[in-house]
Amino acid sequence: MKFNKTTLFGALLGLIMGLIFTVIALFQYDETLTNSRDVLFSSLFIGLPFSILIGLMVGWIWSKLFGKSIF
Repeated sequence: MKFNKTTLFGALLGLIMGLIFTVIALFQYDETLTNSRDVLFSSLFIGLPFSILIGLMVGWIWSKLFGKSIF
């Protein structure tokens, strides 16, 4: 997989979405079962890398189907 502009744009969107999901998770966790530290660490160390990888894959698929660059 070669990182062109489209793939990196997908990774950037994945990063932004991962951060948004982290903020949403911090507002919605159950205080009786867990604490904010556990929610934050699991979101940043598990959810964020997966969001970036999914964004990379979507950008790569987009560049293969529709061309090299969207700019």
